[in-house]
Amino acid sequence: MKKINCASNTSTISTRKKIAGYLIFSALIILTVILSAIIVIAADDIIKNEKAQMDFTDSNATGTVKINVVAKTDKKVKVSIDKGDLKYTYDLKGDGKIESFPLQWGNGEYNVRVMIQASDPTKYSVALTQKYKLELKDEKAPYMNANQLVNYSKDSKVVKKAAELTKNCKTELEKVEAIYKFVIDSLEYDSKKANEVQAGYLPSVDAIVDSKKGICFDYAAVLAAMLRSQGIPAKLVMGYVKVPDQKDPVYHAWNEFYLTDKGWFKVNEMKFDGKKFERVDPTFDSSNKSNKSVIKFIGDGSNYSKSWEF
Repeated sequence: MKKINCASNTSTISTRKKIAGYLIFSALIILTVILSAIIVIAADDIIKNEKAQMDFTDSNATGTVKINVVAKTDKKVKVSIDKGDLKYTYDLKGDGKIESFPLQWGNGEYNVRVMIQASDPTKYSVALTQKYKLELKDEKAPYMNANQLVNYSKDSKVVKKAAELTKNCKTELEKVEAIYKFVIDSLEYDSKKANEVQAGYLPSVDAIVDSKKGICFDYAAVLAAMLRSQGIPAKLVMGYVKVPDQKDPVYHAWNEFYLTDKGWFKVNEMKFDGKKFERVDPTFDSSNKSNKSVIKFIGDGSNYSKSWEF
């Protein structure tokens, strides 16, 4: 009969127990890490690393995401936002200041990236990327809040001016008429600026109102900011316009806004039915004093080709 070395067997069993215990402990640690990562992704709306930060804290309420670089850089920085086949790319300042970007394509999953210029200036490396499922409280929220292109705050001059202009207005329609009339009457088209403006230009709405002049981008940004500050959904739209006597369409900016009120817009005799966003063109209205031919031109959708809306 084969002898059994009890001491050796006991040692083997003990070793096996230690290994099993270690494996279970390791598995628990790994599971904890995995679960922790899932919880962070699901619950934490602020995504950050050593290069950049994204803040989705109030995205469902505002229809925007706040982004900034963490490490200041002199290199060019881009923000890419896409949803399905839709994709917009923006410039982001490298100074660390927070900027807001619109999530304007409705509910669903957005893919947001921050990209920093690589050693090859024609290429960019991804600094931070995140997917976010947007569930808007109000589908028009992206057009009711400030963003990088329609940039204002409660202390902005244009916000205070909009409040002043509308203090005696009883309806949304009256508010829009008062603000629209102010924009087209107080601003003058700046041809010199139009010829000299550089790529990446962003309007400063207060500075535009102070200077009393601007380009189409400026008109549209000021109108959108003032309307939004009064709770009226307003889009800043960019695209191309077929201008009479010009061979090729012209790159242009205009607005669309939404009213729940129904009725006539007295400034340019447009009729609102309270069912959709309606187009207005403050630049053309201002430059041509809202004459009937211009009003007819603006009202003809075939003259406008939309490329982007913010």
